[in-house]
Order: sequence, then C-alpha cells, then structure tokens
Amino acid sequence: MMTRPQITAFLTLSVTFWVGLLALKGTPLSWEMLAPFGTVVGAVSGVMLLFDAWAWKLPIFRGWLIKRPYVHGTWKVELQSDWVNPETNEGVPTIHCFLVVRQTASQISLRLITEESSSETVSAGVEACSDGTFEISCAYRNKPKSMYRYRSQIHYGAMLLSVESATPTRLEGEYWTDRKTTGSVTLTDRKSKTPMTFNEAQALYQS
Repeated sequence: MMTRPQITAFLTLSVTFWVGLLALKGTPLSWEMLAPFGTVVGAVSGVMLLFDAWAWKLPIFRGWLIKRPYVHGTWKVELQSDWVNPETNEGVPTIHCFLVVRQTASQISLRLITEESSSETVSAGVEACSDGTFEISCAYRNKPKSMYRYRSQIHYGAMLLSVESATPTRLEGEYWTDRKTTGSVTLTDRKSKTPMTFNEAQALYQS
C-alpha cells in the first residue's frame, strides 16, 4: 500500500499537471483552488487504508482491480518431512499442524505452528501466474520450544504453495530448510480466525 508521503507526492504531481493544463487553456487560477489539498490527501489515505485492510476482499474488486487469492485465516496442515530423528535414526510420520495466514491487499504473513515449534515468515509474497493460478512463496525462521532444542535447533527455510483459484479450499506445496531437509504440505479446512498458539488453533477446530 502507498504511504501518506507517497500519496502526497502523487497528488502533488497530479495537481501540478492539472494546474499547468488550466493555465495553458487560460483558465483563471487562485490559491483558494488548492485550499482543500490537505483534506484530499487525508481522505485518499483513509480510503486506501480501508481498502488495503478490508474492502479489497469484496467480490466487486476481485479479478480486475485486485488479482490476489484470499487465503487469510487458519488452515489445517498435513506435513510430510524427510527429516530423520537422530535419537532413533528413523523418519517421522505425517505431522498434523496449522498454518495461520494474515493477509491484506498489500501484505501477507504466514505462521506454521506445531506442538513443538513455530515458524514465522521473514518475507513472503504472492505472484499471479500466466494461467490464472497463483503462487505464495516465503522465507521463514523456525523456533522450536526450548525443551526440544537439544535435537532441533532454530533454523531457516523456504516454502512454495500453489494456489489454483482466487478463493481456494485446498493448497499444496513444498518446503526446504538449511538443515538440508525437504517436505510437502497439504492445507485444507480454512477457518477465519487467526490464533497464536498450537493449543488455540487446535481448540478452534474442536469447537
């Protein structure tokens, strides 16, 4: 979303061209014509803030003004990793966890929460593909709870999700980490709320 200084600069440039064209046409000009400028900047800033946070989700704006999938909320996740437990030298079964997505028109953040750790995005973005689908990519930092760090240290990774429509009901993707592990993720059953902890997310689906 444009910041207030950017909006001010854009409107100033627009007004400059507008005044210049009026002058070329011989239209009488006065300083009073610029008196509402500050009010206009404030109004435009407010409208853009409202649009970025909420109005962009409305169907009337989707597809032509905003080409972005709506994935905000909490998703059930099935995570399959090729990580090998150093204590048993065996792989791990499918991990059932949650992905919390917070989204506006201009920004998106993702937090993957399991019983043992939380992964928060360092950077994330949404790209529209030529075939009408989308991709969500992110880099993240994983922080295991302190009781598990003797076998699972803080690490970084990246994830790529494929989004087949503007209002998906299922997402699939894969991830990589700097511990040289990879895996796949499947997201289903989205809820609109955005809890912070694993227990809160679990309670959301049990209610």
